[in-house]
Amino acid sequence: MNNETINNGINTFLETDIKKLNPTNKLYYFNPYMEETISNVVAIIKDKDFYKIVLDETIFYPEGGGQPSDTGQIDDIVVFDVKEKDGIIYHLVKELPKSEKVKCKIDFYRRFDFMQQHSGEHALSGVILKLFGGVNKGFHIGEQFVTIDINIKDMTEEMLTEAEKETNRYIFENQKVDQIVTDTEGLKAYPIRKEITAEEDIRVVSMGEADCCACCGTHVRNLGEVGIIKIIKAESYKGMTRISFLCGYRALNDYREKNDIIKSLKKELSAEESMILTKVQKQREDISALKKQSDIIRKDLAKNISLNIKADETIALIFDDIDFPTLAHIESILLEKSNTVILATTIDNKITAVTKNDAINLGQFFKSNIKTYNGKGGGSKDKAQGSFETKEDIIAFYTSLMSEVVK
Repeated sequence: MNNETINNGINTFLETDIKKLNPTNKLYYFNPYMEETISNVVAIIKDKDFYKIVLDETIFYPEGGGQPSDTGQIDDIVVFDVKEKDGIIYHLVKELPKSEKVKCKIDFYRRFDFMQQHSGEHALSGVILKLFGGVNKGFHIGEQFVTIDINIKDMTEEMLTEAEKETNRYIFENQKVDQIVTDTEGLKAYPIRKEITAEEDIRVVSMGEADCCACCGTHVRNLGEVGIIKIIKAESYKGMTRISFLCGYRALNDYREKNDIIKSLKKELSAEESMILTKVQKQREDISALKKQSDIIRKDLAKNISLNIKADETIALIFDDIDFPTLAHIESILLEKSNTVILATTIDNKITAVTKNDAINLGQFFKSNIKTYNGKGGGSKDKAQGSFETKEDIIAFYTSLMSEVVK
């Protein structure tokens, strides 16, 4: 098939004709460790700004069952996504191959990562079912975490620790992972943890004592290849517990990043690991005490400043040597001798305004005008606040607000 023939195929091949093709031979089921192969192009369909290539057989796993698709190349053309419909697999590309026989290569680092995560998910789900009767109701391999949704409302830290420990025991024992294709009758011989509706070509993934479940994903040969599983967090989700975890290289990278943080904290705090929390707690206590002292000083400063400000219908001031927390204290004092108080500071580039005048709607003015001056903020009819990027912005907004209030 030369390039011209392929182009002709694009013009004539319709989506409805695809159903006439034989299902794609899925090589990734026979050997999920296969990185390269030669396949034949049997159809190409133009779809918007990309093409969908159909091969007679493929090593590319399509998105499905909570596992993302493989990526890679077909004759050095990037395969950015893979989909499956009615047993036919579509490889999404931006360019056309130049021949009928093509070299396919997957990103095996990505594939093996998914194999580690998916196999680890099976083991963890099987363990949680055995230990606590919790059923996996949802599974997703994300860019950062893998998540499972267990139908237990509030799993405790003790339960999570026990599940993690038991799952890692199976991993360290290197339990064998068998992948069997059977039918409804043959399925009776396996203690699968989830019921399925398929009647034939049922793929069962059995992990020794850890788990047994029907699955269409790719998996490792032995659980030892998962390396380790680490639960990162658990949170309530739709009456269940959503568990986020990492396996294999992801867990290693997470450990490396967190270890680097620990080393930086040790250096910063001049403390060994066991003393980091104690040091941090002491610093928090010191900061809290300093904040209290600082607030007392701010209140005293606000009183002294307010003594020199005369009562008026509207008091508006802009400071270049007073911070915003001090302005808040000044504002509360000045409200005792004014109906409208507008205070701004160029230290923090912030403004606060409050009024007892029903004719003024501060919140509406802030909402309608603050973005014009590169600001953010808002408020209610009688009180509003805002912050700005530069001194020039806050001065301009302050001036505009003054012209609205003092008419």
